[in-house]
Amino acid sequence: MSFLGPVIGIAFRRSWSLFARRLLLAVVSLPCLAIVLSFTLIEMPAAQTLLEVDDKQIALNVNEAKFLRLDEPAKAVFLSNPGVADIDLQSAKYIYIVGKSVGETTLFVLGADDEPMMRTTIAVGIDSQRLSRAVRQAVSGGTVSVSSLDGAVYLHGSVPTPDDVVTAEDVLAALAGPNAVIVNRLELEQSAQVNLQVKIAEVARTISDDIGFGMNGGNSRGSFSSPASTISNGFAITVTPSALDMNFLLNALSQRGLVSILSEPNLTARSGETAKFLAGGQIPYQVKSANDEVTIELQPYGVELEFTPVVREKGRIEIRLETKVREVDESQTTSSDIGPALTERSASTTVEIGSGQSFAIAGMFQSGTQQALGGFPGLVNLPVLGALFRSSRYARGETELVITVTPYLVEPTNPRDLKTPVDDLKPVGGIEQWGTGRFTKPLKPGQNRGKSRVRGTGGGFRLQ
Repeated sequence: MSFLGPVIGIAFRRSWSLFARRLLLAVVSLPCLAIVLSFTLIEMPAAQTLLEVDDKQIALNVNEAKFLRLDEPAKAVFLSNPGVADIDLQSAKYIYIVGKSVGETTLFVLGADDEPMMRTTIAVGIDSQRLSRAVRQAVSGGTVSVSSLDGAVYLHGSVPTPDDVVTAEDVLAALAGPNAVIVNRLELEQSAQVNLQVKIAEVARTISDDIGFGMNGGNSRGSFSSPASTISNGFAITVTPSALDMNFLLNALSQRGLVSILSEPNLTARSGETAKFLAGGQIPYQVKSANDEVTIELQPYGVELEFTPVVREKGRIEIRLETKVREVDESQTTSSDIGPALTERSASTTVEIGSGQSFAIAGMFQSGTQQALGGFPGLVNLPVLGALFRSSRYARGETELVITVTPYLVEPTNPRDLKTPVDDLKPVGGIEQWGTGRFTKPLKPGQNRGKSRVRGTGGGFRLQ
């Protein structure tokens, strides 16, 4: 045991001295290594910090922000298109980048001595999933998706109403940025159609004033009309609660001789498209040229109506109405061989009513029209208006022209669901008819005859 102890002590002292030398060498080597590395970084050529990144780009979405760390301090930064992105040099080595609108821009960074040290492309796109969710929440239904291609934002899918098409585009424009190019490819799930039932009537002025058809409009007497709104050039529009009130009133007044129905055209148009109707026609009119040659041209005369219905939410119908009235103008004088002059007045307005409600237009012809009819004898032969001009009461100023319009939503129906009361009737033969006295065979047990149905809605009813 005494011999083993000195041996262990000597080995321990040798191991400790070896460990101390290695530790001292490591401590001395670390500063030296740091000095060498520092000289290496300082001596690194500046050309290695000049980034030519034509094949690379910084990608971010609209309203997304990123920090760009530089290897060396920057003196100035520039953007080729500030409308796409916004930058801020927070410190000498950090650039704050925010996407503003869909598109691309180029970032330039200048270092010491105004030497370019970086040039790269910033591509700002959209978060398609996030925008799709936002648009779908804004519309009333349907399937909507958003995608981006070549700097443009596309809307795909279908929605129930035209209002949803406008809403989807507005929401996308607000989220994609003011400079975004939006391509709207939304379609309606089912193209809505509107049937316009038009009645052109000659109405006694005393009646038209009482029910609000007159030039002043806005008469609150009675329960058939609401206050009228006067549009430019003296036309007046009156909205009634429902077509039943309007039809009942006109039919009742017609039986008393106070109203004469001149025409009842029906027009059908798709939502957003225009339907036209001309109450009148074309008349031959002499036109004198510069060399005193007189030629005959056909000029339109009467009332031209253009309806553009747009189906809104909850069955409401917005109708843009364009009205043109061409009539004889006694205030303008022409040579006797040419004849009286024609004048044209036009007006436009927009009304929004429910399916089955009605509105009326009056005050279209001026008071001098009756006296000017003698200059155009052929006016009494015009379609629709000819009957008005032939009226002695109109010539005396006791009546005026009133046009009522009642729009209905038209929904397609399966033909198998349309049945008339005679669809299931089967005729019987002569012997059976003579013996039983019946003209048709009896219905089977549980078999019912077809019925006519009118499905009610909040603003009237729908045609099916």
